[in-house]
Amino acid sequence: MSSAAQFTFSEREGLVLLAQTSALSASAIIGLLSYITYSAVTIRRGARRRWKIGGTAEVLFLNQLAADLVQVIGGLMNIKWAVDGTVSTGSFCVAQGVFKHASHVVTALSTLAIAFYTLYVLCFSGDPQVTDENEDDERRKSLRRGLIFVACLWAAVGLLVAINISADGAYHLYGPAGYWCWIVSTHPVQRIVADYLFMWITAGINIVIYSILFLYIKGYIATKGWRIYRPNVRKEISDLASKRAYGLLYYPAVYIIGVLPLSIVRYRTFAHHYIPSDAIIFVDIVYLANGLFNVILFSITRPFLLPHDLQSPHGSLEVQPSEGPIHDAASNGPPSITHCNVPIDCNRKSFNSSGGYTSGAEEHEIREKTPSIHAQCDL
Repeated sequence: MSSAAQFTFSEREGLVLLAQTSALSASAIIGLLSYITYSAVTIRRGARRRWKIGGTAEVLFLNQLAADLVQVIGGLMNIKWAVDGTVSTGSFCVAQGVFKHASHVVTALSTLAIAFYTLYVLCFSGDPQVTDENEDDERRKSLRRGLIFVACLWAAVGLLVAINISADGAYHLYGPAGYWCWIVSTHPVQRIVADYLFMWITAGINIVIYSILFLYIKGYIATKGWRIYRPNVRKEISDLASKRAYGLLYYPAVYIIGVLPLSIVRYRTFAHHYIPSDAIIFVDIVYLANGLFNVILFSITRPFLLPHDLQSPHGSLEVQPSEGPIHDAASNGPPSITHCNVPIDCNRKSFNSSGGYTSGAEEHEIREKTPSIHAQCDL
């Protein structure tokens, strides 16, 4: 077993900060996933609160959290080097190298999948038309597509890592690489082609895709089929689904903010420029904090994946009786209701605030049974 030079006290402090950031992100991810799992198991049919997976969108976002978790595990392993004061070869070093290598690729591909799916659904009407009759069937199909895609994604990443290991050997491919273990400097091609190239391509495509989405939502461009054109009259899309889509724009921003400074520092390191240890530690802290930021964004933009009241975010049911008698005994009429905000999706878009499907069955039932109730959508 060989080891690198001893770290200074400030360098060991930096490694501790990396491990702490990873622990914070890991705690947030595990906490959210545990809450979702607990809710899925304990919430029963007919309960006042609901939990559901709408389809592909939720699967992709859960996959993103899983990828972030793999990433922060590699960051947590830095605590060993902080304690030892140096990076040494061995099975632990190889394990960290595999975690960091795999996490770089899987987080990049997961982010890219969310970007393409959002573009497909919002701009090109990618989801099939959903009605009350086929809602459950379409949700199951969408869920199945998402699970198959995620399984293929992880299989492809595992195959990529396995091919590189079989070609060079784990102990020759992974070893000390500065302040942690990763692909060693004697394999510069693998560092670029099998790792960072995925991150750079994802960052670049994200910028292009979400620029298109922004222009589409603001009405500067429109789509017809697969064709993108500039309309004669700009009409900003202001329905609820598009407003929710603005929240999705933060995901690539978080990824780009994490990847861009990291890439600049790594590129200068590959070119043998001197980079202060504080800069190296800082950009890695920002990158490892992506998991925490994604949990926060996930909780805001995917509300229906979390347990929620039956009251829809589109509105709330507020029944206020009139000042007179609630029930007219002479006419045997229904209770008098003067104000009610009924949770109805006025837009009936297939891509709703949860990324799943919206049904209008409740709207018709309420209107037929209680004609004195009027709906007000809170957009």
